[in-house]
Amino acid sequence: MKMKSRSLLILGAMLMLFGTLTFQACFYTGPGYYGPPGGPVLVGDYDDSHVWHDRYWWIANHHNWVHEHHPEWVAQETPEEHQAYAHHN
Repeated sequence: MKMKSRSLLILGAMLMLFGTLTFQACFYTGPGYYGPPGGPVLVGDYDDSHVWHDRYWWIANHHNWVHEHHPEWVAQETPEEHQAYAHHN
């Protein structure tokens, strides 16, 4: 009788653990599990009118400002790209 109740106790504990892990998975929204990955990384800044623009807008419209304030946005820029965008300001 003791062996049977010990087996039931172990089985009950295993079912409880399994249920807990399964229930937790319903609420986990990490990358690749039950939801989309973290989302896109948006790089940009607000202009003087507090309007958000992504880095491509800034590079195309205020290229010198980008070089001064966010040089990491154009760190891989070739001389030809710099020449093409520089005249927009």
